[in-house]
Amino acid sequence: MRRPVRHAAVWAAGAAALALVGCGGGGGDGPGTGPDVGYTIAGQLSGLAAGQRVVLQNNGGDDLSVAANGRFAFGTTVSATRPYAVTVKTQPTGQRCTVSQGSGNATGPVENVAVRCENVAAGTYTVGGTVSGLSGAGLVLQNNGWDSLAVGSNGGFTFGSTMAGGATYDVTVRSQPAGQSCSVRNGRGTVGTAPVNNVEVTCGNTLDLPVGDWKVELCTQVRPGQWGRNLWRVTRQADNRVTAQMGAALYSSSTCSGTPTIPPPLTDVGTIVFDRNASTPALTAFWGLWTQPSGQSTRVVWGRKNGRLCLMADQTPSVFPTAASVESYVDLVIPNRLCYTLE
Repeated sequence: MRRPVRHAAVWAAGAAALALVGCGGGGGDGPGTGPDVGYTIAGQLSGLAAGQRVVLQNNGGDDLSVAANGRFAFGTTVSATRPYAVTVKTQPTGQRCTVSQGSGNATGPVENVAVRCENVAAGTYTVGGTVSGLSGAGLVLQNNGWDSLAVGSNGGFTFGSTMAGGATYDVTVRSQPAGQSCSVRNGRGTVGTAPVNNVEVTCGNTLDLPVGDWKVELCTQVRPGQWGRNLWRVTRQADNRVTAQMGAALYSSSTCSGTPTIPPPLTDVGTIVFDRNASTPALTAFWGLWTQPSGQSTRVVWGRKNGRLCLMADQTPSVFPTAASVESYVDLVIPNRLCYTLE
């Protein structure tokens, strides 16, 4: 039985990875419905405590800071028949504001959006943030593994349960929207003495996951007349999840050229669930949780650049917080031929 390649430099590459809509009503009939007609989106705010301020958004932007109860109106109009979606971006301290009749299509001036604020228990605070890039249906967020929140539009979101100061929060994506993958930034932390408003959920098209037979670039001799490259076989399981197997690609050429032989069986090395991705002009980075067959879990980051896939171990918080930091490290690794290619 032929053994997988175990050259120290090649194994280091593998080991690094192993350490690795509702409807709302528009207003009355307007003077016209042509595409150039713009309608104001407005409504009433009630219950806001004296000295407090709430920030509203429409369609994930057009921020409107409101400091008094009564009528409010967004500064940017919405074209005729186009959708509007009013959300709360920033909650006032000691209160939670909710929106009703906040979404629909602008068939005329909209005046019936209702924002109502109410006090929360002393010493407790809301947890929320903003969603951007959402176009599919079905996004469900979760805080601390139990407080679920369905989100149907871009803009601010707030979980229904408040948390005491000093408590920890952990916002994750429970269900991805159709045809998209959403990732969370600033999702973990400790509640202080004010509402948490800085959780960022960014959605994009389904991830272009690096699936296929990835072979380490370094070619090493296995035995007389035979050379090999470590191999990772990555298989898509869902929009943000892959499984991986490890083995060897064997060649009769000292340059590991030509069609390899991949002897069975491959070794199951577990499942990677990606929860965040970001890009530079040349690199795409994928952050995720790798769960091995033994049940042990490890944070990993994968960097894909110029046809190469580099596998790195990560930590919490990440030692590679941005795509640029991933690229800087990948640029150091690539010359050592420790990254993988599909060739």
